[in-house]
Amino acid sequence: MNKKKIQKIIAISAIASIAIPSLLSTTSYATNLLSPITLQENVKETNDFGVLKGIEWPKQVNSPYIDMVAWTSNPDYSNNGAANLAKISKETGVNFFNLGFIQSSGQGIKDGKVAWGWGGYSVLSEWNKDDSQYNGIKKSIRELREMGGDVTISFGGIAGTAFWQVTQDVDILANTYRDIITGYGLTRLDLDIEGGAQNLEQNIANAKAIKKVQAETGVDVVLTLPVLPSGLTNVQLDVLKAYLSEGVDVEVVNLMTMCYGTGTLNPGENYGTASLRAVDSTKDQLKEYFKKYANITLSNAEAYAKLGTTPSIGYESGSHPVFTTELSKLVVDHAIENKLAMTSFWSMNRDSMIQSNSGVKSQYEFTNIFKNFGTNSGETNPNPENSKPVISGANDVTINLNESFDILKGITANDKEDGDLTSKIKVSGSVDTSKEGIYKLTYSVSDSKGLTTEVIRTVTVKNNTGSEVVDTYDNSKIYTKGDTVIYNGKKYVCKWWVVGEAPDTSDAWEEVV
Repeated sequence: MNKKKIQKIIAISAIASIAIPSLLSTTSYATNLLSPITLQENVKETNDFGVLKGIEWPKQVNSPYIDMVAWTSNPDYSNNGAANLAKISKETGVNFFNLGFIQSSGQGIKDGKVAWGWGGYSVLSEWNKDDSQYNGIKKSIRELREMGGDVTISFGGIAGTAFWQVTQDVDILANTYRDIITGYGLTRLDLDIEGGAQNLEQNIANAKAIKKVQAETGVDVVLTLPVLPSGLTNVQLDVLKAYLSEGVDVEVVNLMTMCYGTGTLNPGENYGTASLRAVDSTKDQLKEYFKKYANITLSNAEAYAKLGTTPSIGYESGSHPVFTTELSKLVVDHAIENKLAMTSFWSMNRDSMIQSNSGVKSQYEFTNIFKNFGTNSGETNPNPENSKPVISGANDVTINLNESFDILKGITANDKEDGDLTSKIKVSGSVDTSKEGIYKLTYSVSDSKGLTTEVIRTVTVKNNTGSEVVDTYDNSKIYTKGDTVIYNGKKYVCKWWVVGEAPDTSDAWEEVV
């Protein structure tokens, strides 16, 4: 396939936070389903998390949010505890999802990047590839893409710590985004900027990093900000200004129209009509800010075409009325009438009933309204082409001289049609751990149709002459994967982030025999 330059679409989603009152979520579509996007040629792809590559998103799309960290106990909708996106897509015809949330794991900077994890949990990351729930998240993404759908990943959120709160080093931020974009094959990402994460100086630094990564990869970006019925407040307008002023190519502003507080409503207004006012109000603000900070003149129609709307369906809390299907229809009809860019809602966990919510009475009652929006957004690809198997875990690695090394450990292979093909992996090449050098291993696997996938892995054997320094266990110290300690005369290695758990009783530690 010829490489194509991705049109840079920055979607700025203005999302009302759960604490919003204080302030202070034509052409045949089937063609798009089979059009994977490649990174621009000046980017070297070094990561592959084994979830396939994303595709180009429609100009108008319905893409509900789904919490991938919340444990899914229903086995019919669970991939090791993660929501089964492919099953939900098959049942609803919805092919695009916003996945929440990747955040800082609280471990600072690792390997020149912000240490990250889904939900802020380091165990749900590439630093802990063997974790079952993390593999369930990746399986859900891969299976959806095999069907022709796609995901965007949301960074930040109302809880946890966003990357740009950890550091304002532009290179570190850019390295972090680049790592995740290439690893997950993203063509679109979402920055959910709420609460304390709305600091102007922090967002200026983040905007510089986003600009840098966007220029390299062409990734589409969604910024997520709180909004009121009257529009964006000065806090959110400053954030928008930061990204426009730093040259980020902003194409869409998605308003998360939710949780306003009764004091923000006009007489006779409800949360549904207030959401329409929020869209109309922000339309005028976009015209002003795009002209002032990006030198782009927008007509009313063009400004509407840069907007999305994302309410919180069902029951949110006792501080807010239940957002009903009737109110949702107002939102969707308004989006269709004004030709907005996006509809979404928080969350598909509620509407699919994998999470209990008193405001949702029947499965997919909200989805059946929202999926009426978008360019053939309800179509599926019933006869996808047979796809090649996917080999995961064959990343380049450096080991020490005489260190034990299993060439198949952690390597898996999966195929959409044939399932698990790990046992059929073939390896050519070898590694002599007694000799320093650079070794090449070639992993290959074929499916029942004869389609073969091949991955080349570089293994570097080096002479680490320095003696290992092992600390005595400290109950108050934070330990991360790979740390070693001495406890009661025995040596232990840490398996994941942990603090205050004795090595001889905690599963986070493994004794070194």
